[in-house]
Amino acid sequence: MSNNKILLKISGSIAAYKIGVLISKLIQNGFEVQTVATKSALQFIGPATLEGLTGKPVYSDMFESGQMMDHINLAKWADITLLAPATANTINRLAAGMGDSLVTALFLAHDWTKPYLIAPAMNTKMLRHPATKCSFKTLRRWGVHVLSTASGSLACGDSGDGKMLEPEIIYKKLINQLHCPAVNSLSVLITYGGTQESIDGVRHLTNMSTGKTGIKLAQYFIQRGHAVTCLHASGIACPGGTKETISFANFSGLDKKINDIINSNTFDAIIHAAAVSDYSPVAMDINGQQFHLPLPEKLPSSNSAILKLEANPKLVDKFKSHPKAQKAVLVAFKLTYNDNKKDKNSAVHKLFDHSKADIVVLNDFSTRKNSEQKHFQLFSQKSSLGIVDTAEELAEKLEDILLAQLEKKTL
Repeated sequence: MSNNKILLKISGSIAAYKIGVLISKLIQNGFEVQTVATKSALQFIGPATLEGLTGKPVYSDMFESGQMMDHINLAKWADITLLAPATANTINRLAAGMGDSLVTALFLAHDWTKPYLIAPAMNTKMLRHPATKCSFKTLRRWGVHVLSTASGSLACGDSGDGKMLEPEIIYKKLINQLHCPAVNSLSVLITYGGTQESIDGVRHLTNMSTGKTGIKLAQYFIQRGHAVTCLHASGIACPGGTKETISFANFSGLDKKINDIINSNTFDAIIHAAAVSDYSPVAMDINGQQFHLPLPEKLPSSNSAILKLEANPKLVDKFKSHPKAQKAVLVAFKLTYNDNKKDKNSAVHKLFDHSKADIVVLNDFSTRKNSEQKHFQLFSQKSSLGIVDTAEELAEKLEDILLAQLEKKTL
């Protein structure tokens, strides 16, 4: 049981009806909860409900007699602050530094040695509006932990991203932020970076992978207290705090190291983001003479040559066939170079079919900016799981999915 103090701020979204479930769970587990609501929030969930659940009055009016300093005192009192649901209007006002309500004034008075979480709830178009996206970026930079949203039917009748996370998931996020032992810790293998297939002593075939997405995924999971093993391309950085770091150079080296790692570990999840060469050079014809590759010395540039490539098997297909990895949640990545939606969906379905992956992350080369991949779309074997713009948002979304899968396995 906990005796932590939770400051729960509520803004005006229809998702406020879920907050009663969250408060009930917090109270049952020994938390002390103080609610602060905007006037519009009280149109969706009444003060009698909030007072009945928490045993405390609801604060709403910053200028109510006897409550003039509550925006300072409540910030001092709380061990952790949660804004849920967080509407687009409230999020953008926080990022603009406005303090015209008790909810926003409390944000300005926040003690940044303590966690601050927000659980967004809004229409998909609001979620993707440049103003909202800019506000998310600002708030994250200041230290706010912005939770991901769920995908599905929205109150407006649309379908897409923007649904507030379910109370059970938000509860686990709060517990995780407070470093309580009740949170489930994942054992995760993350592969990233590109292979290099040698031709001669100085030349090789490779791809444009920088490994930046994988590094950010690893950083996030490490910061969240999960046990992370990084299998990364040679010459690419690995974040501190990993359980184990192993580098690879080429396809054959990566193939062997995957087998070795899986044989000696048990993982809850495997995030296979490495860019693996589809071909390896095996021979070269130089002026009619055949040479096996790689050549030990530098090939003279004056010679013409014909390069023979051999197709490599799909390493992503090997994970689910390995006895020790069959129960792990497999996240596979698919990079496309095609703006055609039908072709992209076909590529995702093919990857599911041959890899037996649980989750596929689709990204297209056209969304690559400054050598960093942007705009990731997530799929399960049955449906779309939503779209995120950055690797940090992708990491958070994946954590939600993986923790949910882990809970199902332990029930």
